[in-house]
Amino acid sequence: MTILSAAFSDIAAGRRGAIKLAGLLGYKGKTIWQLAPAVALALFCFFYPLLQAFWGSIDGAAFDFGRYWETVVNPLYRTVLLRSFATGLSVTFWCLLIGYPVAYLLTALPKRLAGLLVICLLVPLFTAFLIRTYGWMALLGRHGPVNAILLALDLVDRPLRLLGTSFAVQIGMVHVLTPIAIFTMYASMARIDRGLLQAAGVLGAAPVQAFLRVYLPLSFPGVIAAGVLVFIMAIGFFIAPALLGGPSETMPAQLIVNQITTLGDLEFGYALAIMLLLVTVIVLALANRIIAIEQIWGMPGPVSRQPSYRSGGRIGAWLLAGLERMVMASLARPRWLVRALLYAHLLFVIAFMLAPLVIVYLLSFSASPFLVFPPQGFSWQWYEAFLNSAEWRSALLASLRLAALTASLAVVIALAAAFGLVRGLFLGKQLIFLLLMAPLLVPVVIVALCLYVAMADYGLLGSFAGLVIGHLLLAVPYALVVLLGAVRGLNRQLEYAAATLGASPWRVLRQIILPALAPGVASAWILAFLHSFDELLVTLFLLGRLPQTLPLKMWADIRMQFDPVISAASSSIITVVALAILIGQARTLLGARGRQCSIS
Repeated sequence: MTILSAAFSDIAAGRRGAIKLAGLLGYKGKTIWQLAPAVALALFCFFYPLLQAFWGSIDGAAFDFGRYWETVVNPLYRTVLLRSFATGLSVTFWCLLIGYPVAYLLTALPKRLAGLLVICLLVPLFTAFLIRTYGWMALLGRHGPVNAILLALDLVDRPLRLLGTSFAVQIGMVHVLTPIAIFTMYASMARIDRGLLQAAGVLGAAPVQAFLRVYLPLSFPGVIAAGVLVFIMAIGFFIAPALLGGPSETMPAQLIVNQITTLGDLEFGYALAIMLLLVTVIVLALANRIIAIEQIWGMPGPVSRQPSYRSGGRIGAWLLAGLERMVMASLARPRWLVRALLYAHLLFVIAFMLAPLVIVYLLSFSASPFLVFPPQGFSWQWYEAFLNSAEWRSALLASLRLAALTASLAVVIALAAAFGLVRGLFLGKQLIFLLLMAPLLVPVVIVALCLYVAMADYGLLGSFAGLVIGHLLLAVPYALVVLLGAVRGLNRQLEYAAATLGASPWRVLRQIILPALAPGVASAWILAFLHSFDELLVTLFLLGRLPQTLPLKMWADIRMQFDPVISAASSSIITVVALAILIGQARTLLGARGRQCSIS
């Protein structure tokens, strides 16, 4: 009896521990506290300021929509809005056309070869937009490699004017956005069961037919998701049009920044931002007829574990038919030729992705005081100038401090929100998820404007606290995307078993849950850190008289002069990013190889 009583006592204690653990991780009223920080950040720093901006754009209760009418009837603003739409469509088309074969190959190539390809894509992806755009400025300049090659081949008799053109703007934007399109499509393709293609072959379908009738329709939601993301980012792009284009390539983000920071006409800047937001909402509404919005980031929605794609009706059928015709025209060739074209395309994409980074490296070792190609001699002088400059060191330290604090806070807030969304029991999960992801579903210039309104209203404009909050608004959704998958992947049985054996909830959290989440937390921290370190527009709106961050220092110097010190600073950042990615990928590949050896 004593033994039985002790056994029942242990079971009861374990049940109580499991109940406490459940309460700690998202039940019995705890969910609201887990979601509160992230929801409050989105509500008070994005949605409420957005309503304030709209209210100010119509002069409050006067309901004056004259500014909106001005954006439509004024040829300048109308042209800029139409240009942004046309540029967004063009960039989206090229990103999807370039990225789809690469995403497909990522799912079909051997693991090690696919890992090398991922490295070649991740290094540009995590390198700052500003650095990559600077690389294209060097590539397309009058004395850059492109003109040098054209002159050497006698294709032209004098250097072409490439900078300040629509071609330069679009090629810079395509370079920045193509990796995003690739990984968004890959997230969808990785869930496709390739056994379906084999089944189609067994039933008599040729490889091209199996691809068109089976694989392409299943990958279509990923194509739509990638297209929506690329288009929204393209119409709100700021860096590439400002540095690679001229006055005739002005985009809405430049007008908004100019109206607020230069002309001081806040209300008209609000109206331009709301018009840009209206275009974004229309695009999302159309995309929502084909793919649920919560699937756009390649993540299952918080309500269910499986993606819930929608048929899309006539829109989906029309787009799918167009894709089928395009693929049929390109694949109606011998199989060996198709394979050769795919690998040639892959080599082209790798060269295209790495070219701006390589040219930045080469120019950083030049002995010439100007940016010329090929570099004149070899010298470390620009690295010495970078390391010995008090201004550059101050900017670097300011960015490191800001990014480290932002990433740490973002991971804590996002981890709590991930537990609330995955394990909480409440209605409206989908709405909460979309609310938290909203800052990533609109052009970043709109987010920056909302933060400007919020920080001015809260008295934090130009303060370090306001700058951290601004960076958090964008960093938290990025961290949340990673941590949602990590929390879903936890083995709940281990937690229940530990609780049944008498472990306290905090001990289970400390010794089981957090170690299991460590890789996801590290990935989320790095992603949030790199995003904060790279952020320019939000910092431009909120910095005030604070010390310049590294992106702002580079932005100011690039606009003033082509200083080779920028190449040294940029190549140093590229090196750090590349080493971090190489270490992460090497650990993954070596870990997989070790597991295979242990199994064999």
